[in-house]
Amino acid sequence: MAEFNRLFGTDFAIVSKISGWDYEVLAVVSNMDAVKKGDHFVTKDTYCNEVIEKGEAVTYDHVGTVQSMVYHPICTAMQLESYLEVPLKLAGEIVGTLNFSGFSPKSPGFTAKDVETAKSLAAMIEKSIQR
Repeated sequence: MAEFNRLFGTDFAIVSKISGWDYEVLAVVSNMDAVKKGDHFVTKDTYCNEVIEKGEAVTYDHVGTVQSMVYHPICTAMQLESYLEVPLKLAGEIVGTLNFSGFSPKSPGFTAKDVETAKSLAAMIEKSIQR
């Protein structure tokens, strides 16, 4: 997933498992130790919560310019400015997420091709989960 961090210009690639309010990091690729495999967070305190509510991909090119996100717990704690996330589904239910996030704003912003690339990667992860 490191090549996707390079492709998207992000600092983290994370695969999560979501069970109710528990967000568990199953895998993370980053040069930093801010988030580690096995970390747990309250789902509603993550950017992933919006993906769960919408049931579809979410992107933020510059979180700091989004009024509703400025005081989000992750924004205030980690100052993550760029974000691309897609849900991971089993039998139509969201069981986790695949996300790419970075400390710098994304300029130019995430494209429809970026979202499709992330969705394709998520589909491969979903297939491996099903096995």
